[in-house]
Amino acid sequence: NIWVYFRKTLLGAKLWLYLRFTAPSDRENQHKIRFFRFGIPLVFKCTERLYSTEADALRFLNRVLPHLPIPKLVDSFQLDDASYCVMTKLPGDTLMEMAQPPDDIDPDLFATVKDEILSVIDALWQIPQPPELAGKVMVSASGGGLPHPGGFYEEMGGPYDNTRELYTSLSLGLEAIPSAVLEPIFADHIVWQPADLALQNVLVHDGHLSGIIDWEDAGWYPRHWLLHRLRNLSPTCRGLWARYWIFTHKFDPAVEEAYRASKTPGIGKA
Repeated sequence: NIWVYFRKTLLGAKLWLYLRFTAPSDRENQHKIRFFRFGIPLVFKCTERLYSTEADALRFLNRVLPHLPIPKLVDSFQLDDASYCVMTKLPGDTLMEMAQPPDDIDPDLFATVKDEILSVIDALWQIPQPPELAGKVMVSASGGGLPHPGGFYEEMGGPYDNTRELYTSLSLGLEAIPSAVLEPIFADHIVWQPADLALQNVLVHDGHLSGIIDWEDAGWYPRHWLLHRLRNLSPTCRGLWARYWIFTHKFDPAVEEAYRASKTPGIGKA
């Protein structure tokens, strides 16, 4: 087909141009990112799949919450087995860059930023789930599945019709768990949220939150799913950030109850 060949050739040329005009990011854990040269405030990102992409998530969020501090989608295309997008570059440094050991985040700065992060979470949790996706979990803005924790996030899972199906995919012994333990998990609201809210994905500029980045795995999950990421000690969850989410901040009681229940031995979790 001549048109298919012509279109693929044009997309290949576009990819070549974007690669020529960008340079790899030197930020930790951002190997998929390239920054435009000559001070152009844009970012180029590759996602190695053709569905449930960063472009899908940004297109959705830019439409439903246009004032959210996240990148604006400028361009997107797919070629071979990968998806590419161009987005606006947000100002600031990541909290990861501000918290290089032995240093940590300035407490006064974090007192401001964490409140602004909570405002973003609240706004995301208020987004109504589309009727055609009602009740579904581990589902992206495009209606596809997302990286599954049972496959170390290297394999895709979902979408699942409900939270019970999701947890069944994580645990072979779910039927042995008392229903009283499972009830708060399955009753937790399904909301839109990022999959990797961590130090390297929070930008700060002039003492305030300037943006949250990395939305390629975002989607519809139970609310307590976010807590597993925020409270999972790792190189990207440490110091003041980790102490705040683990010991200080408490979410809605129903969310906390679902989170505690999801940590019951024998139940798979995020």
